[in-house]
Amino acid sequence: MEHLKIAEQSGITVVTLEDGKANTLGSGMVRALTETAGKLADGRGPVVLTGAGRFFSAGLDLVEVVGMDRHTLGAFLDSFEQMALQWFALPRPVIAAVNGHAIAGGAIMALTADFRIAARGEWKIGLTEVSLGIPFPASALEMTRFQVDPSRASRFFLAGELYAPDEATAAGVLDRVVAPEALAEEAGKLAARLATSPGVAYAQTKAALRQPTLARIESARAERREAFLDALLNPVVRGHIEGTLNAMKSKKR
Repeated sequence: MEHLKIAEQSGITVVTLEDGKANTLGSGMVRALTETAGKLADGRGPVVLTGAGRFFSAGLDLVEVVGMDRHTLGAFLDSFEQMALQWFALPRPVIAAVNGHAIAGGAIMALTADFRIAARGEWKIGLTEVSLGIPFPASALEMTRFQVDPSRASRFFLAGELYAPDEATAAGVLDRVVAPEALAEEAGKLAARLATSPGVAYAQTKAALRQPTLARIESARAERREAFLDALLNPVVRGHIEGTLNAMKSKKR
């Protein structure tokens, strides 16, 4: 499948984000992840979600996003939220094998999983939305809040800090850090252990744990949607994003 590589290994489905250097979440990747989540919802057994190369995912494709008008941006936001919600509510064990940088929307994707095992290395994970002037849509806010230690949530959301793997583990964002060469094996071991649990019990318990979060998302989604669109279309915010993109291009030269 374009944007993703999907493999079956001893009853475990491994989904690899494979879309250029940074595995950004553009419209094509979002469609592929949505289609894949729909297919996985009808199956059984654990799922491992990982990335190819140095990135798990750098988040939304900002180059694509800054070119959108309000209608197109709203449709894209709706599709991204629906995709992330499908992964968050997937009635199967989901393990994020975080192989590299997981920034903004990339961190949110990792946080949709039930567990996060990460490779030790020179990479970062964190939420940079507020530092760019972008408020969190309801789904991203609530799904992340579900996973992060409440005592650390304000700093994680508001400071725009990027955490090294060991720092992220201490903050409760990651569950465990392992040697890079052991990442796939350790994620597979956890998946194999979870596979021994009857699927119905896991799915029902997971759904019950997430139900209050999903209810809060539903009640706030429409209002938060408009705030997100207003911010992304604000000339000051767009200028800030474009400045960030230009700075990134300069570093690559």
